[in-house]
Amino acid sequence: MHTTHGRVFLRAAWVGTTGLAAVLMLLAPTTSSAQTTAQHAGWGYGFNVQLQHYDKVARSNIIGDVTQAGFNWMTQQMEWQAVETAPGNYDFAQLDLIVGDGNAAGLNILLSFAHAPVFYRSPTSGLMPADPSTFGQFMQAVATRYAGKVQAYELWNEENLDREAGTGNVDPSTYLPLLEAGYNAVKAADPAAKVLLGAPSPTTSNVDGVTMDDLSYLQNLYAINGGEAIGFFDGLSAHPSGFSNPPDCTPATPECSLSAAWNTDDSFFAFTRISEYHDVMVQNGDGAKPIWITEFGYCSNTPPPPGYEYCKYITEQQQAQFLVQAFGIARQLPYVAAMFQWNLNFQLDVPQTDEKWGFAIVRKDYSGRPAYFSLLGMPKP
Repeated sequence: MHTTHGRVFLRAAWVGTTGLAAVLMLLAPTTSSAQTTAQHAGWGYGFNVQLQHYDKVARSNIIGDVTQAGFNWMTQQMEWQAVETAPGNYDFAQLDLIVGDGNAAGLNILLSFAHAPVFYRSPTSGLMPADPSTFGQFMQAVATRYAGKVQAYELWNEENLDREAGTGNVDPSTYLPLLEAGYNAVKAADPAAKVLLGAPSPTTSNVDGVTMDDLSYLQNLYAINGGEAIGFFDGLSAHPSGFSNPPDCTPATPECSLSAAWNTDDSFFAFTRISEYHDVMVQNGDGAKPIWITEFGYCSNTPPPPGYEYCKYITEQQQAQFLVQAFGIARQLPYVAAMFQWNLNFQLDVPQTDEKWGFAIVRKDYSGRPAYFSLLGMPKP
């Protein structure tokens, strides 16, 4: 999870001197019932949005950007600890606004949760709860409240990294009980909602208790109790990244990297990695389930933040070109059901020194970067 707590955002969106692009961005279209039906149908075109602490006008503008682009999904990542403020006490104020406005616009909604409240953790549970049933109780409360209003849930996030699972807690055996508790809870409250296995982060690093190669993580998860995990998710989430490689690059063509780097392992090539995930699923008799690419993006940012140096090799025009190309590739893969661009509007919340800034395609003044308008014009069969 590229986690952000969001900042208090109380000013209304405005049309300044940024020209037609900003004006277009601010025309939040109304949604008829016919449009709503069309948006809910078909393959999933989604944006990762940040709407926490936004006022009504700001939420309307960002949700309007989603619908104006012809996308039919939005996803909001939330901290579990931000919603459950004391055992059994839930602050749904932000989620009510986000879900309500998304529903009113005719969008499908995916919610993602991670990071247990401190009062549920133990010295050895990391960022997960000591008792997995507490996650089930939380997810049942959420899914009950939003039954029929939230169409999918992603259970945890990048659990093969210690920044999401907690140091010493990176192990499929710690995640499986959470997955089971969350799945059973959601299905009990809203059987129609899709439940997605939390996406691992593409990485080749194996440091005990800190990070685990994502393919190994999936293989080891499937290996527990003869594939027990298979019964507890409807689809597999994935978070591939473009790095500095055009989307049609493969490990067989490392010279296509625009930086002459970030090209030495399969994990740097998004659709190679997705195909490898599918291979693992097939090998474990789970190939009929779809993969949901719940985060995918290209970073364009100069100067880039440390650790994201590849951002300086991607121009805004290339970001636009590669995103459209990537959606086209994903749409043709029979095992991919949806793709969510990471991210739509985080420039409104973070400084340019934050890694999330370069992936965003709406600027702080609400004008669109070229990628937004390219995705708006992209055919969506």
